[in-house]
Amino acid sequence: MNLKTTTHFTFLASRFTLFGALALLALLLIGCAKVDMDAPPQIVYGRDTCARCGMIIEDARFAAAYMTADGQPRIFDDIGDMLVHQSEKGEAVHAFWVHDYETEAWLRGEEAIYVLTTDIHTPMGYGLVALAEEGRATAVALRHNGRVLAFSELQQETAMLKNDHSGHNH
Repeated sequence: MNLKTTTHFTFLASRFTLFGALALLALLLIGCAKVDMDAPPQIVYGRDTCARCGMIIEDARFAAAYMTADGQPRIFDDIGDMLVHQSEKGEAVHAFWVHDYETEAWLRGEEAIYVLTTDIHTPMGYGLVALAEEGRATAVALRHNGRVLAFSELQQETAMLKNDHSGHNH
């Protein structure tokens, strides 16, 4: 080999080494990326499955989620499944997430207003929907013969939700 060929190979080898190091660094950074604890997890509708019942999550109006205190997302096809699952598992929760029944926008579960009704058929039959504003929740409750609940009241009703669905095969 002549000097020119050797110099070319050295140049290419240093380029590949630099590229490899940068690629490895990028992979490490992606792998170490922090989970955004204050953002709802992504749900791929029609593909992702409910953490409680295993059904495919199809309808954003009823989908719900929570982020555990250690950054693990849990996704659900029904608000009732989310509440019962968390109650049974006893997982520490950083944030609950639900969708607004009318707009499908994500809402913090602790801040949403809920309607409990048998007139709205949710995926697992709990009849729970969430709304961002109390006025809209009251209107939905009136239209669907429902009851308006705050999140704290809803959590107290989890035992009732479990008993009403004890015959379901979850």
